[in-house]
Amino acid sequence: MSGLEHSQSGQDPAKSLSTFAHVVKFSRFLHDSGVDVNSSNLMDLCRSFSYIDIGNKADFFAASKCTLISDRDSIAIFDSAFRQYWEQFEPLLLVEQQPGDEPDEDEAGRPDQAENKQHDKKNDLEGDGSDEQSSAKSELKQVGYSDKELLIKKDFGTMSEEEIEKARKIVTELIAVLISRKSKRFTPAKKAKHIDFRRVYRHSMPYGEYCLKLLYKKHRIKKTRLLLFCDVSGSMERYSRFFIQLIYAMASKLSDLEVALFSTRMTNITPYLQSKYIDEVITQISAQVHDWAGGTNIGGSLHELNKYYAHKMLSHSTIVIILSDGWDLGDAKLMRTEMEILKRSVYKLLWLNPLKGKKDYQPICRGMQTALPFLDYFLPVHNLESLANVIKILRVIRH
Repeated sequence: MSGLEHSQSGQDPAKSLSTFAHVVKFSRFLHDSGVDVNSSNLMDLCRSFSYIDIGNKADFFAASKCTLISDRDSIAIFDSAFRQYWEQFEPLLLVEQQPGDEPDEDEAGRPDQAENKQHDKKNDLEGDGSDEQSSAKSELKQVGYSDKELLIKKDFGTMSEEEIEKARKIVTELIAVLISRKSKRFTPAKKAKHIDFRRVYRHSMPYGEYCLKLLYKKHRIKKTRLLLFCDVSGSMERYSRFFIQLIYAMASKLSDLEVALFSTRMTNITPYLQSKYIDEVITQISAQVHDWAGGTNIGGSLHELNKYYAHKMLSHSTIVIILSDGWDLGDAKLMRTEMEILKRSVYKLLWLNPLKGKKDYQPICRGMQTALPFLDYFLPVHNLESLANVIKILRVIRH
């Protein structure tokens, strides 16, 4: 939650000095922006904290808007002021929880689900000194700014081994957010918060109107079919070690994940990701990929994917993610033909480029220019902030 400490169930958030102080400062900020806010409005907002989870940005935004706004003309001012005030404290790590994402009661016992429940849900992941900088840093410390948040803007290529390990744990949290997406369809459950009235009535008909057996239903978990096509050529070497960590974290959470590495040739590494130890995975992959840190032939590698692996790795429901800087020494015509074939074979095609995170980046290399017309999304992936934005987009485009 932007600037707010996560409120646990039964805890009075008004007792938190940092939370209350920032709510008061926000109300003053609104007043200075031209919104008529008084102490009565502020008290109503604080009372609402007993009924909402202030760790959820959407809930806090809605509660603030309902209690602090009294006329239609102030709505636009409020929306702008809310973003301007709270986003300076936004850790920008996790994607906002979508409706229907809450784990069911019978799922709460799973270790990975129980761990994920302890993390706040965030959104607005699209993002891009002197005394003001010092003041901002001081404010961030008041709201729990930690070493975890310091990693979000650091380039993957400059991370130490220790930082990569910390980042991998954060990536695991992000992947958990991705897989928690639930379908609108329901499935029977032993115990959940939704009563399946249709089944209740049907099963109770033989026993009369006074004998009802309660039956429950829960949302089905929507599976995401993904193919990661990762460049491990020489120009991507500084990022490859982190991307292997990312791939391993995703493989441990996503059952329908296919992974292939390429340089001058393509190598399917999906079978090697079943190991419980990342060091063992890296050793196996290093032995299998003979052209690691070599040249780049994107067109030839795509040709191998389309011709030899498409039948088992691709389908019309698959989202393909290409991780590459786009530098290519192969045949541009071949690459264009294979990109067109790949585009027709899958649901969505994303290209993640770590160089795109630089402000002065332009897709001038031949490989990138060849690929752009066939892409649904062309996104940066150079730090945790940009990776979180990719997770957010994946949640939106899944069907």
